[in-house]
Amino acid sequence: MATLRDMAAPPSPPARRPQVRRDLRLAAGVALVLVAMVLGARLLAGAGDRTPVWSLRVPLAAGTALHADDLVAVDVGGDAATVAAYVPASDDVTGRRTTRDLAAGELLPTTAIATSSTADRRLVTVAVDPLHAPPGLARGEKVDVYVTPKDGASVGSTVSVLPTLVLAGALVSDPGSTDASGASAQVGVVLDVAAKDADRAVAAARAGDVDLVRVGS
Repeated sequence: MATLRDMAAPPSPPARRPQVRRDLRLAAGVALVLVAMVLGARLLAGAGDRTPVWSLRVPLAAGTALHADDLVAVDVGGDAATVAAYVPASDDVTGRRTTRDLAAGELLPTTAIATSSTADRRLVTVAVDPLHAPPGLARGEKVDVYVTPKDGASVGSTVSVLPTLVLAGALVSDPGSTDASGASAQVGVVLDVAAKDADRAVAAARAGDVDLVRVGS
């Protein structure tokens, strides 16, 4: 028969509950470790999946014919659509012309180069006094070409001693350099012009003193 002491004693709690909680915490910890390992593996795999594309070494104005020295291969990552927006470094784009202004360090978009290298262009050399050209003039820049006629010589239909704009936004193909021998104080700047403007460029070179004015900053 049960005594009063036995009836007053509370029932004992289940002995397995603390063990179950420890097991759950352990399982959760193991799951977090596994998730971290999987994510880390995916990040490492993604970091190695990169594609070389062309990037610009120097700024180039729209219409400039690309040279090999203008480009440098850089590795880029991302999804297929993102990578496909740029010209692969395996593509030879030498001679292709830019369709818009490009900045140094910019990745070369497929939409920023002409579909072919054919263009009705001409290269014309004009003699320029170093003090009549912008400092640091570089290939791929644009300049306006002004001529001050000598002794009232005509430039087109204009007869004036004032400078006359004969070409606007001409591309610089080669900024030239001063004559190391000192035989000439002028610089031969090669301009890349449309064929229809070649005669004006030649006339400018012969009609008087040429001034080149940089377009843009």
